[in-house]
Amino acid sequence: MKHALLAVFLLSPAAWACDNHLPLSGSVSVTTCSPSKGAASCVYSARALYDYMEAVPDSAASFTIGLQASPWRMYDGEWRILTPDDLAATIRAQRDENVQRVELLASWTGVSPGPGVPSLADRVSKALDGFPVKGEDGFLWLSKDGSRRTTHQAYTVREGAGSYFLPAGAELFVPLVAGWPTFVEGDIGDTDPTLLTQAAAGWDVLFLCPDKALAGFERAAAKGSAIAAYNAALMRLERGGDADRTTALALLERAAALGDDKSQARLKMERTQR
Repeated sequence: MKHALLAVFLLSPAAWACDNHLPLSGSVSVTTCSPSKGAASCVYSARALYDYMEAVPDSAASFTIGLQASPWRMYDGEWRILTPDDLAATIRAQRDENVQRVELLASWTGVSPGPGVPSLADRVSKALDGFPVKGEDGFLWLSKDGSRRTTHQAYTVREGAGSYFLPAGAELFVPLVAGWPTFVEGDIGDTDPTLLTQAAAGWDVLFLCPDKALAGFERAAAKGSAIAAYNAALMRLERGGDADRTTALALLERAAALGDDKSQARLKMERTQR
C-alpha cells in the first residue's frame, strides 16, 4: 500500500502564546487544494474572495464594506491599517440618503477585544456620529453565493503551507486569504517588503497576535515598506508610552521620507499635538 505524507499545519493563537480575551474554543478544518497537482478546478483564494464578495446580496438600505480585520484593527487592500476615522470618511463620501446602516464584512469587527473596549463597529459608528454599524462576531467565512457565517475556533487546521488555494465553489476562510504568508514569513526574501507586510498583517488577522504583528511590521519597515512603517507607528502610538511614541515618530519619519502621504499627515498631526 502506498502512503501519502500530508503536511498539516495548525493555526492557533494559543499555540503561539498570544494573549487575548476572545471566546475561542474547538477546532475547524479549512478545505484546500494544490494547483501543482494538476487540479484544474483549484482557485487562488484572492480570486475567490473577489468573486464571492461580488455575490453578496445588495440592499439599498445597507452600505456593505468587505475588508480584512482583527478585533483590534482593519486593513485596506495594501495592508495599511484603516482607523475608524479613515473608514468613516470613506463611508460619508460614498453613502446615499437611502442608506440606513453600515455592515462590515470583516472578522471580529462586532466583538469587543477586551473588557471595557468598544468593538470596531462601535468605534466606526461613533466616528459617524452614532450611525448604525454592524460587524461580524468571529472569523468570517464566505460561500460562493455570497452567504456568510462566523466561527470562534481556538485551532484552525489546513493541509500544506504556502499560498491558499481552494476547490472551485468551496467555502472560503477569509482570514487565511490575508494570513497565508505568515506560514512562510521566515522564507520571504528581504527584497519583498510587500509580502512581509502582508505576513505581519496575518499575525493580527489570522493568528490574533498583535505583538507578533508589530514585530513583523517593524521588520518589513526596516526592509523598505512605508506602509509597514506606518502600521507599526500606529500600533506604537496605541500603546501610549513615551518610548513607544519616540519609536513611532521615527517610523513615521522613515515612511514620510519614502513619500508616504498618510505618514506625512500623521507625523504633522503628532508634532502639532506636542
